Amino acid sequence: MLTHMYTRAAPINKIAGAKADEIFTKLIWRQKNIAKMDYNQRKPPHLVDSLLMLKPRIKTTDDEINIFIDYPATIRFLDLKKTKYGKKKRYYTPIYNRPLFGHLYGRGYSFSTIINLALQQEYRNYFTNLQRVTKLEIYE
Repeated sequence: MLTHMYTRAAPINKIAGAKADEIFTKLIWRQKNIAKMDYNQRKPPHLVDSLLMLKPRIKTTDDEINIFIDYPATIRFLDLKKTKYGKKKRYYTPIYNRPLFGHLYGRGYSFSTIINLALQQEYRNYFTNLQRVTKLEIYE
């Protein structure tokens, strides 16, 4: 039956939601390791504990994916290269913006790459199914 050949095994939003959970869990794990190595002895001692408890919440609908991560407010101030007085920080390791945008838009294993690959696979499957159906109609 033609309609059976055009059905998808899994919708793209479900594929992207499952991969988003994996990618953002790795992001939080990476940020936790940065906090343990570089920020544990300094200002925010609660940062490592709060990062240990973080879990990404992912909600998928038909046309969008919402990703919620409840970061503590202090993590954004750690990511600044200079102090509030304009002096360069003595110890600085990017913990928020750089890893976050790397996992969202970076090359390799990022969220945008996963969505692009899922879309390309859907297009390939669609056109191979279309070619198969047109060949079946010609020979029948």
